[in-house]
Amino acid sequence: MPETTTTTPRARLRTAWRAVTSVPVRLLLSLGLVLGFAAVGTAAYWADTATFRTGKIEAGSLDLQLGGRNPQTGVVEWSAVGLDQDWNYSVLQLDNVSPGESVAMELHLRNIGTTPLTFTGTGASRTDGMSPYLTATTVRGGTAGNTGTRDAVNRTGTCSGGSATWWNAHPLSTTPRPVTPENAAIRLDPGAEMQVCILAAFLGTAPNTYQGRSTTIEVNLTGKQVGAP
Repeated sequence: MPETTTTTPRARLRTAWRAVTSVPVRLLLSLGLVLGFAAVGTAAYWADTATFRTGKIEAGSLDLQLGGRNPQTGVVEWSAVGLDQDWNYSVLQLDNVSPGESVAMELHLRNIGTTPLTFTGTGASRTDGMSPYLTATTVRGGTAGNTGTRDAVNRTGTCSGGSATWWNAHPLSTTPRPVTPENAAIRLDPGAEMQVCILAAFLGTAPNTYQGRSTTIEVNLTGKQVGAP
Protein backbone atom coordinates (compact mmCIF):
# COMPACT_ATOMS: atom_id res chain seq x y z
CA MET A 1 0.00 0.00 0.00
CA PRO A 2 1.56 3.34 -1.13
CA GLU A 3 2.81 5.58 1.49
CA THR A 4 0.69 8.70 1.90
CA THR A 5 2.21 11.99 3.01
CA THR A 6 -0.06 13.96 5.16
CA THR A 7 0.48 17.69 5.38
CA THR A 8 -0.79 19.26 8.47
CA PRO A 9 -2.15 22.79 8.51
CA ARG A 10 0.80 23.90 10.60
CA ALA A 11 3.30 22.52 8.07
CA ARG A 12 1.51 24.25 5.24
CA LEU A 13 1.63 27.55 7.17
CA ARG A 14 5.43 27.24 7.74
CA THR A 15 6.02 26.58 4.02
CA ALA A 16 3.93 29.57 2.98
CA TRP A 17 5.74 31.85 5.49
CA ARG A 18 9.15 30.83 4.16
CA ALA A 19 8.00 31.63 0.62
CA VAL A 20 6.68 35.06 1.63
CA THR A 21 9.67 36.04 3.69
CA SER A 22 12.11 35.04 0.95
CA VAL A 23 10.67 37.60 -1.52
CA PRO A 24 11.49 40.81 0.33
CA VAL A 25 14.94 39.46 1.15
CA ARG A 26 15.76 39.05 -2.51
CA LEU A 27 14.28 42.45 -3.31
CA LEU A 28 16.32 44.13 -0.66
CA LEU A 29 19.51 42.50 -1.90
CA SER A 30 18.75 43.54 -5.44
CA LEU A 31 17.98 47.08 -4.34
CA GLY A 32 21.26 47.20 -2.49
CA LEU A 33 23.17 46.24 -5.61
CA VAL A 34 21.40 48.89 -7.64
CA LEU A 35 22.25 51.57 -5.14
CA GLY A 36 25.87 50.44 -5.09
CA PHE A 37 26.30 50.79 -8.84
CA ALA A 38 24.48 54.09 -8.85
CA ALA A 39 26.93 55.49 -6.30
CA VAL A 40 29.93 54.50 -8.46
CA GLY A 41 28.42 55.89 -11.64
CA THR A 42 27.76 59.41 -10.24
CA ALA A 43 30.98 59.96 -8.25
CA ALA A 44 32.42 63.58 -8.41
CA TYR A 45 36.08 64.16 -9.45
CA TRP A 46 37.91 67.19 -8.00
CA ALA A 47 39.91 69.36 -10.40
CA ASP A 48 42.11 72.45 -10.10
CA THR A 49 44.09 74.77 -12.40
CA ALA A 50 46.96 77.21 -11.77
CA THR A 51 48.70 79.77 -14.02
CA PHE A 52 52.31 81.00 -13.74
CA ARG A 53 53.25 84.49 -14.92
CA THR A 54 56.61 86.24 -14.79
CA GLY A 55 57.23 89.89 -14.04
CA LYS A 56 57.69 92.30 -16.95
CA ILE A 57 60.43 91.33 -19.39
CA GLU A 58 62.01 94.32 -21.06
CA ALA A 59 65.04 94.59 -23.32
CA GLY A 60 67.89 96.63 -21.90
CA SER A 61 69.61 99.48 -23.68
CA LEU A 62 73.25 100.26 -24.30
CA ASP A 63 74.34 103.85 -24.87
CA LEU A 64 77.87 105.18 -24.49
CA GLN A 65 77.65 108.96 -24.38
CA LEU A 66 80.51 111.42 -24.83
CA GLY A 67 81.00 114.92 -23.53
CA GLY A 68 83.64 117.56 -23.04
CA ARG A 69 84.23 120.31 -20.53
CA ASN A 70 83.92 123.75 -22.03
CA PRO A 71 86.94 125.72 -20.77
CA GLN A 72 85.02 128.97 -20.96
CA THR A 73 82.06 127.85 -18.83
CA GLY A 74 83.53 124.89 -16.95
CA VAL A 75 80.38 122.90 -17.84
CA VAL A 76 80.53 119.42 -19.35
CA GLU A 77 78.64 119.51 -22.63
CA TRP A 78 77.24 116.11 -23.57
CA SER A 79 76.82 114.97 -27.13
CA ALA A 80 76.88 111.75 -29.20
CA VAL A 81 73.51 110.74 -27.74
CA GLY A 82 72.04 107.49 -29.07
CA LEU A 83 73.54 104.69 -31.12
CA ASP A 84 76.47 105.15 -33.52
CA GLN A 85 76.70 108.92 -33.11
CA ASP A 86 79.72 111.04 -34.03
CA TRP A 87 80.78 114.15 -32.20
CA ASN A 88 83.00 116.99 -33.29
CA TYR A 89 84.39 118.75 -30.24
CA SER A 90 85.30 122.16 -31.59
CA VAL A 91 86.61 123.42 -28.25
CA LEU A 92 89.83 121.44 -28.70
CA GLN A 93 91.59 123.71 -31.16
CA LEU A 94 95.18 124.80 -31.51
CA ASP A 95 95.04 127.16 -34.45
CA ASN A 96 98.07 129.07 -35.66
CA VAL A 97 100.13 126.77 -33.47
CA SER A 98 103.84 127.26 -33.08
CA PRO A 99 106.34 124.52 -32.19
CA GLY A 100 106.27 123.82 -28.46
CA GLU A 101 102.61 124.78 -27.85
CA SER A 102 99.98 122.39 -26.51
CA VAL A 103 96.34 122.28 -25.47
CA ALA A 104 94.48 120.00 -23.04
CA MET A 105 90.83 118.97 -22.88
CA GLU A 106 88.68 116.56 -20.91
CA LEU A 107 86.79 113.79 -22.64
CA HIS A 108 83.91 112.57 -20.49
CA LEU A 109 82.22 109.22 -20.96
CA ARG A 110 79.13 107.80 -19.31
CA ASN A 111 76.78 104.86 -19.67
CA ILE A 112 73.25 106.23 -19.89
CA GLY A 113 71.80 102.83 -20.84
CA THR A 114 70.54 100.07 -18.57
CA THR A 115 73.12 97.44 -19.51
CA PRO A 116 76.70 97.24 -18.18
CA LEU A 117 79.18 97.81 -20.99
CA THR A 118 82.86 97.75 -21.77
CA PHE A 119 84.55 99.99 -24.28
CA THR A 120 87.78 100.04 -26.22
CA GLY A 121 89.11 102.79 -28.41
CA THR A 122 91.61 103.79 -31.04
CA GLY A 123 93.09 107.18 -31.80
CA ALA A 124 94.69 108.67 -34.89
CA SER A 125 95.11 111.89 -36.86
CA ARG A 126 92.96 112.34 -39.94
CA THR A 127 96.01 113.18 -42.07
CA ASP A 128 99.76 112.84 -41.73
CA GLY A 129 100.25 116.55 -42.33
CA MET A 130 101.73 117.12 -38.88
CA SER A 131 103.25 113.69 -38.26
CA PRO A 132 105.39 112.75 -36.44
CA TYR A 133 105.52 116.03 -34.50
CA LEU A 134 101.92 115.98 -33.30
CA THR A 135 101.66 113.94 -30.09
CA ALA A 136 98.95 113.05 -27.62
CA THR A 137 99.02 112.19 -23.94
CA THR A 138 95.92 110.66 -22.34
CA VAL A 139 95.38 110.34 -18.59
CA ARG A 140 92.43 108.51 -17.08
CA GLY A 141 90.78 110.69 -14.47
CA GLY A 142 93.08 113.61 -15.26
CA THR A 143 91.97 117.22 -15.03
CA ALA A 144 92.74 119.51 -17.97
CA GLY A 145 94.38 122.89 -17.49
CA ASN A 146 95.50 125.51 -19.99
CA THR A 147 97.62 128.65 -19.68
CA GLY A 148 99.04 131.20 -22.11
CA THR A 149 97.48 132.89 -25.13
CA ARG A 150 97.53 132.60 -28.88
CA ASP A 151 98.94 136.11 -29.27
CA ALA A 152 101.78 135.42 -26.85
CA VAL A 153 102.51 132.11 -28.58
CA ASN A 154 102.90 130.37 -25.23
CA ARG A 155 99.82 128.15 -24.92
CA THR A 156 100.51 125.23 -22.61
CA GLY A 157 98.15 122.41 -21.66
CA THR A 158 98.46 120.11 -18.67
CA CYS A 159 96.78 116.95 -17.36
CA SER A 160 96.96 116.84 -13.58
CA GLY A 161 96.02 114.04 -11.25
CA GLY A 162 94.42 110.93 -12.67
CA SER A 163 94.82 107.24 -12.01
CA ALA A 164 96.62 105.99 -15.14
CA THR A 165 98.48 107.35 -18.15
CA TRP A 166 97.32 105.56 -21.27
CA TRP A 167 99.36 107.46 -23.87
CA ASN A 168 102.52 109.35 -23.04
CA ALA A 169 103.56 111.76 -25.81
CA HIS A 170 102.31 109.27 -28.36
CA PRO A 171 103.09 110.36 -31.98
CA LEU A 172 99.85 110.57 -33.93
CA SER A 173 99.46 109.41 -37.52
CA THR A 174 96.75 108.02 -39.75
CA THR A 175 97.49 104.56 -38.35
CA PRO A 176 94.98 103.96 -35.52
CA ARG A 177 96.49 102.89 -32.21
CA PRO A 178 94.68 101.47 -29.14
CA VAL A 179 93.83 104.14 -26.60
CA THR A 180 94.30 101.89 -23.57
CA PRO A 181 97.39 99.76 -22.87
CA GLU A 182 97.15 96.47 -24.80
CA ASN A 183 93.67 97.57 -25.89
CA ALA A 184 92.28 96.60 -22.47
CA ALA A 185 88.50 97.03 -22.21
CA ILE A 186 87.17 99.54 -19.67
CA ARG A 187 83.92 98.74 -17.85
CA LEU A 188 81.12 101.23 -17.28
CA ASP A 189 78.06 100.19 -15.30
CA PRO A 190 74.69 101.89 -15.89
CA GLY A 191 74.93 105.47 -14.65
CA ALA A 192 78.72 105.30 -14.28
CA GLU A 193 80.87 108.12 -15.61
CA MET A 194 84.58 108.74 -16.13
CA GLN A 195 86.83 111.36 -17.64
CA VAL A 196 90.03 111.26 -19.66
CA CYS A 197 92.38 114.20 -20.07
CA ILE A 198 93.79 114.51 -23.60
CA LEU A 199 96.86 116.66 -24.18
CA ALA A 200 97.72 117.48 -27.80
CA ALA A 201 101.17 118.96 -28.36
CA PHE A 202 103.11 120.21 -31.37
CA LEU A 203 106.71 119.37 -30.64
CA GLY A 204 109.29 122.13 -30.48
CA THR A 205 111.50 120.15 -32.86
CA ALA A 206 109.10 120.57 -35.78
CA PRO A 207 111.01 121.93 -38.82
CA ASN A 208 110.20 125.13 -40.69
CA THR A 209 108.62 123.15 -43.52
CA TYR A 210 105.61 122.34 -41.34
CA GLN A 211 104.27 125.89 -41.47
CA GLY A 212 100.63 126.03 -42.54
CA ARG A 213 99.95 122.34 -42.09
CA SER A 214 96.88 121.11 -40.23
CA THR A 215 95.00 118.00 -39.18
CA THR A 216 92.44 116.82 -36.64
CA ILE A 217 92.54 114.12 -33.98
CA GLU A 218 89.97 111.32 -34.12
CA VAL A 219 89.17 108.89 -31.33
CA ASN A 220 86.83 105.98 -32.10
CA LEU A 221 85.22 104.24 -29.15
CA THR A 222 83.38 100.92 -29.32
CA GLY A 223 81.02 99.91 -26.53
CA LYS A 224 79.81 96.34 -26.02
CA GLN A 225 77.56 94.60 -23.58
CA VAL A 226 79.50 93.00 -20.75
CA GLY A 227 80.27 89.39 -21.69
CA ALA A 228 80.07 89.96 -25.45
CA PRO A 229 83.04 88.61 -27.44
